Amino acid sequence: MKKWKMLFGFTAFITALEFIGLPFKEHIDLNTFVSLILYCLILIPMYGYGVAIGSKVIAILTFVLTILVPGSLVVLWGVVFTINHFSLIQLVFSLGTFGLLLFISYPVFMYAFRSDKLWLKEQQKMTDMKL
Repeated sequence: MKKWKMLFGFTAFITALEFIGLPFKEHIDLNTFVSLILYCLILIPMYGYGVAIGSKVIAILTFVLTILVPGSLVVLWGVVFTINHFSLIQLVFSLGTFGLLLFISYPVFMYAFRSDKLWLKEQQKMTDMKL
């Protein structure tokens, strides 16, 4: 779990830098705000992979909004760009980007679909609090 906490820390640091740098950008467009919202959304399951936060439905919805939709667009754009500008270096960078996307999506996927123990433990805590 330590590596996922480090990934969360790194992603939180990058997100904080993006927020801090926002007033210093020459041109701010809708893409910037959408990216920041997605960065913030992806922080929830990255942190939650160690501690259950929210509900499983929210975790699945976060997976769809932060990984499936933008991730598939990134992969599609990467394939099209690599085909149009084919070279060995471009292929390596595109595969590296895809690998980074898989690495970042792993805790989000595990949090949404493979952490039933976390959800059961959180559900047990909630029932204990009600009693």
